[in-house]
Amino acid sequence: MPLLAPLDKIVLFGDSITELSSNQKHGFGLAPALQHEYFRRLQVITHGYGGYNTEHGRHLLDPILDVEMAGGHEIRLLTIFFGANDAADVSCTQRHVPVERYAENLKYIVLRAQSRNIPVIIVAPAIASGGEESLLRGLSLRSHTYSEAACSVAQALDVPIVDLWKAFSHHEQPSKLFTDGVHLNGLGYKAWYGLLLQTIRDRYPALRSENMPCVLPGIFDIDNNNLPETLWQPHAA
Repeated sequence: MPLLAPLDKIVLFGDSITELSSNQKHGFGLAPALQHEYFRRLQVITHGYGGYNTEHGRHLLDPILDVEMAGGHEIRLLTIFFGANDAADVSCTQRHVPVERYAENLKYIVLRAQSRNIPVIIVAPAIASGGEESLLRGLSLRSHTYSEAACSVAQALDVPIVDLWKAFSHHEQPSKLFTDGVHLNGLGYKAWYGLLLQTIRDRYPALRSENMPCVLPGIFDIDNNNLPETLWQPHAA
């Protein structure tokens, strides 16, 4: 009996903002939307960890890639989204990472992925808005510094970046994108999703969903009187 080829993967790697990207409580989830975009083409795997920063990420990446690439799977894209915790106030020793070390860690993560021929997209930390503005103002300013650092790493390594700080700061009502000033709501995830999909289309055109073959042919391309031949025929996107 023919074997189904394993679906390759998109892996979303980051902190709680990535972890919560599957949550549809607020009406839109980035991860399921991406899964729908690539249904029968790619799996979308979420590796998001609340409270984690790039210091954690550099130690987690290789074991994650080992697991996700086992059994012949390929990772066709890795998104890297850290910074909200790295940019925490210096007094928060469990989460804070100095911006210079943040950039170093981000570069390390990208290069480790590239050593396995995995295309990457960096996602820069977003503005903080809404909630207790007096508490978030300092975080937002720090996030801008970390966003600039992420952009510098992306430019130095010639990899694409989704700059959420820039995009969200130009939104007419940034506070409408968040649940608590830091974590995204459905509108925030929808905005990130649009930017991510456009970046994929611009920088990795081979990963446009319409350019990728579908697993198993469409139902109208199958002859029910000749399933063994037509079910396993080569098929295009």
